[in-house]
Amino acid sequence: MRPTPERVLAALPIVVDEIACEVGTVRVPWYPGGVRPTSEVRIGQGRGECVAWTDEAHVAFRARLERVPRGRWWLGPWVAAMRQRFTDPYERAALEAAAIDAALRQAETGFLALAGVVPRPVRYVVSFEKVAAPVARAQAEPQRVELKIDADPDWDDATWAALAALGRVAVLDFKGAGDAERAHRALPDALIEDPGPAPWSAALGRRLSFDAPVTSADALDALPAKPAAINLKPARMGGVLEALVCATRCRERGIAVYLGGMFEVGVGRLQLRALAALLCPDAPNDIAPLVTAERPARLAVDGSRPGLA
Repeated sequence: MRPTPERVLAALPIVVDEIACEVGTVRVPWYPGGVRPTSEVRIGQGRGECVAWTDEAHVAFRARLERVPRGRWWLGPWVAAMRQRFTDPYERAALEAAAIDAALRQAETGFLALAGVVPRPVRYVVSFEKVAAPVARAQAEPQRVELKIDADPDWDDATWAALAALGRVAVLDFKGAGDAERAHRALPDALIEDPGPAPWSAALGRRLSFDAPVTSADALDALPAKPAAINLKPARMGGVLEALVCATRCRERGIAVYLGGMFEVGVGRLQLRALAALLCPDAPNDIAPLVTAERPARLAVDGSRPGLA
């Protein structure tokens, strides 16, 4: 039996010596306040992005980097040692991504090449938060791209019909609140993510998806129902390896996955593309380029370069 991707990565050797972190901001027009705090941690040539939500959290993360284990390791034990010293999942995810990137570069190989995958162009969606006029907001996006919309269960029938008429709504996110049945009847092919509490109709159950509850691979066991798919977010799960473990369990249970982010604005967004190319290139991955003009029909992924992305 071929080793799973997480086992292949965990077996990589890594030398951890130079560690640095650059804290800054990126202007994103539709991000609340228009400015996204961010930080990029470097382990040698390896890079990872921290998705903490405040400037203070990024500065505090940088100050804690003295805790990072140094020296010669295998990647799996290094990750285990790092997780004992860092409790925040966003910080663990950033450090782990940087370490994986560094280990791959030190081995002079790429993530997809190591996995034996020749990448195909990746399907993606453009997501936007709940707005009063979702159809107008959707029409502001290029016609060639699909959509993931934060849904308001109180939208009237005309709004749901207009969204259905767009023909490109792939996911409706209910954020754990509200009756999603009317939305499902209007858009029966869309995934219904985190609807309000059960019971759900059998038809909706066949398009049911979970996002927020999936904080680890073990969280699959606590879901209220077997979903059709889950939104896999490495940052929320504390790192790539845990996300890969979760993807393996989903495959064994017949659950589809699609990649999602936590508003990455740098290298993290590129790394999500590589993961999507490995796990789910044809799924509605929430990894759109930040700039509207740079949104093709699908995302090309170069699997020939050393590193994670």
